[in-house]
Amino acid sequence: MRISVYKDSLIYGLTQVTNYRSEVWLTILNKFVYLASIIFLWSIIGKTINGIAGVTSLISYFLIANGVQGLVDAESLRYSKVLNHEVKLGGLSAHLLRPINPVLFLYFSFLGTRGVTLLMTIIMMAVGFAFLPSITVLQIALFLVSLIMAFIVGFVFNLFVGSLSFWTPEANHLQNVFSHVIRVFSGVLIPISFFSGNMKTILLLSPFPSMAYLSSIIMQNQKLNSDMWMIFGASIFWSALLLPLGFWFWKIGLKRYEAIGI
Repeated sequence: MRISVYKDSLIYGLTQVTNYRSEVWLTILNKFVYLASIIFLWSIIGKTINGIAGVTSLISYFLIANGVQGLVDAESLRYSKVLNHEVKLGGLSAHLLRPINPVLFLYFSFLGTRGVTLLMTIIMMAVGFAFLPSITVLQIALFLVSLIMAFIVGFVFNLFVGSLSFWTPEANHLQNVFSHVIRVFSGVLIPISFFSGNMKTILLLSPFPSMAYLSSIIMQNQKLNSDMWMIFGASIFWSALLLPLGFWFWKIGLKRYEAIGI
């Protein structure tokens, strides 16, 4: 019974987005212009960054990195906006009265609204794969594992920022801050290999690379280097730590809902 509820929520979200086709096309166009600008900029810079050299490799890197980040909703933390809207306007009350998990119910509905966008990100990654000279079975396996960790970390960031709505109804402004930080430090704007020294080490040990850089760099290199092992270990650590913390923070916020929500 509960599974059918989440499925219906997903279908409902997909139905909603099909009613706004112009917005979907504008989103696709905006993404295309954004990626073209980033790739053009780095091709002019013309730097060789730990195996990411040449226009072809740059195109592959940025297509995969941005595709992964878009797929796991770590690009703009749009799901946190959904949570903020429900808390701010009191709509969360109706979900709390039902025998469902409101976080998952709202997330499935949100996924439905992103149906076309998700398809676009998958196509983006597929094009990025096509620019690679070769792909091994190990790379594909590691990529899928990294994708799971990217999803977990991205989901937790959304849940954390959305939960801040219990403390401030204007948490959507904080969402903009977090999304910009993630873009800079996850590798979708600047490959983390560009950094050096302590700054690079700190970034590699942070949860940010797991949301884009790790998945992309795995497909760029057929052999795991020390940086990739470091990111893998850090990603596993952050995934295991942040997921329960995210739901705990949400439950703490629910105790304040009566003061803000309705």
